[in-house]
Amino acid sequence: MKRLAIFALTAAVIGLSAVEPHVDMKTKKRADGKTEIERKVFFNNGQMNIKYVTADGVKPFESHKWNNYFFGLEFGRLPKTNGGWSIWHFFRCFEYNGRVSNLLADSLPRQISANSINGIAVVDMEYPSLKGGTLKLRMMQFPSHPNWIFMRVTAINFNIWRLDFQAYPYQSDMPKDRERHIRTEKGDFNINKVTVKYTPAQPYLALYNKFVQDTTANYLIFQPAKIKMVEVPRCGAGVDIRLYANKNVSHFDFAIGYRNNNPASDSVSRFFGEDGDAVRKFMEGIDWNPKLSTANFEKSYEEAKRLGVDAGKLAAVKKKYDAAMAKGDTTAAANAEKELDALKKAAASSGLNDFM
Repeated sequence: MKRLAIFALTAAVIGLSAVEPHVDMKTKKRADGKTEIERKVFFNNGQMNIKYVTADGVKPFESHKWNNYFFGLEFGRLPKTNGGWSIWHFFRCFEYNGRVSNLLADSLPRQISANSINGIAVVDMEYPSLKGGTLKLRMMQFPSHPNWIFMRVTAINFNIWRLDFQAYPYQSDMPKDRERHIRTEKGDFNINKVTVKYTPAQPYLALYNKFVQDTTANYLIFQPAKIKMVEVPRCGAGVDIRLYANKNVSHFDFAIGYRNNNPASDSVSRFFGEDGDAVRKFMEGIDWNPKLSTANFEKSYEEAKRLGVDAGKLAAVKKKYDAAMAKGDTTAAANAEKELDALKKAAASSGLNDFM
């Protein structure tokens, strides 16, 4: 009976979903001597595509040139399209300190990590500012809101000048009969024809199309009290949302969402009603520093013992986990959980071979 129980546990461990928040990184030496660094950052639903080219491993090389730098978000992208939130440059964060700098493009990241904390996908990034400060991004996706990513942008010892978001609702092409529209508190605008500028009092903004490609929409929720002006320039294909920041604001919170396969005219109207209000209230209640529950680790640890994982390796992982929890370092604790899962899966694979 014990052997059958271990077999059942082994099969269950091997059957665990491999799709969970993580970062895949690849580096490639180019013929010109430069190095390409590409990262795919996975959420529960969606992924980021981040790419840098560097000559010295310290600074990006000509990041203004196409294919040398990407900071894209593949989230709600319809099959066989390249639309939705920009898969190339969905977010920019500018500092103005002697010169204007998109901090994400002008420096290599100090950190990029992705973990699952109690089922919540948590992605962390860190970049230097121009003169000694630090930019931190935390992106979270909750099981209850798979069509939304919540992002906190934190400025430490510097001022953010402007925050940009970019999207291509439905598709990036430019059919003659399509109109790109933006809806704000000020009304609905065809941004193929006009530039929109206003001082915000409400937190909602929607992007969508009329006449063709009109079954999808992209949504942004922000904090109007922290933004002195919203600008959406007249465009052909890509829509740029420019949020000019008030000074001395330490953090900015955003909700980034989408809706597909539904008449945009209907979903946008509902977004400016109950749907948007519900997401905004959820965002306002987020604990941006969630604590890891120890229950999952303890259960996994007991499973590992039953699978016969080496006691010394188990003790080492538990020491890492306990130290991380004592420091409140959720990233290190999550990494220890991943290490424990890897040990379990290795033992499970070995255990299954014993039954063959």
